[in-house]
Parts: sequence; structure tokens; C-alpha cells
Amino acid sequence: MVELVEMMKIQTSITGSKGFTLVELLIVLLIVGVITSVAMLSINAARPSQAQLLFNQLKNQVVMSQKTAQLKNVQLRLIFVDNQSNVEKLNPQTLQWESSNISSVEWKNITISSDELEISILPNGYITPSVISLEQDNTHYQFNSSLL
Repeated sequence: MVELVEMMKIQTSITGSKGFTLVELLIVLLIVGVITSVAMLSINAARPSQAQLLFNQLKNQVVMSQKTAQLKNVQLRLIFVDNQSNVEKLNPQTLQWESSNISSVEWKNITISSDELEISILPNGYITPSVISLEQDNTHYQFNSSLL
């Protein structure tokens, strides 16, 4: 019976030690490294680009300006100057444009073009029709201000 028990014992390595071999550890490290690199690539691919973030900020700025003009019954304008878009309000007494409480949007390394130099936003909700285009590297976004 003792001989049968001795035959059924399976040794873990050639020398009879009960630890992991160097090859087994290297294979596990290789598998963990491959899985980690694939996970990092998928996380970076899911992150929005700088142009896409700016695109969403500009759309939100136009929508917020339209709602503010209607709620406060003021005339606003959106202008693009020196890599930033500003919303200004018209003072009815002085007929001068003043800065509004809507925050400006700034950007770098992104080309923005608009077919209108000034986009008017009236209290009745009317917005000057304009196509605003953003381009960075080979990424291109555009929206029509009057369709928001």
C-alpha cells in the first residue's frame, strides 16, 4: 500500500521543490503586461479629443446665450476674438456692448471659423444663422447656430 501512495505522488518540479519556476513566473508577468497594455489603449481611445470638448462648450455657450436673452429680455452677441469666444450684451441706454455674465470659452491649437463675424442673439430667440467650424489635426466638427 505504501508503494501505491508513493506512485500517486506528483512532483511539482524536476528537483521536487514546491515553488514556481522562473519560466512560469515570466509567463504570468507577460500575460499581465499584455492585458494592461490593451486596457490602457482602450481607456485612451474612449477619452474625447480637445476639439470635441471645445465643440460641446461652444454649443452650450450658444444655447445658454439664447436662453439668457429670452429670460432677461436683452440682446446678446457672440464674437470670436483672439482664440476665445465672448458673449456681450447691449446696454439699451448707451447702446454700447458690455461683457455679460456668460463665461467666455478659450482654446489653443484649434482652428475655428464662422461665416459670420458676429452672431446676434435676440430676446425673441432669433439667432443669426451661422455655421461654426472647428478643426484640429484631421478632426473636423461644425454646427449651425440657428438650429440649436
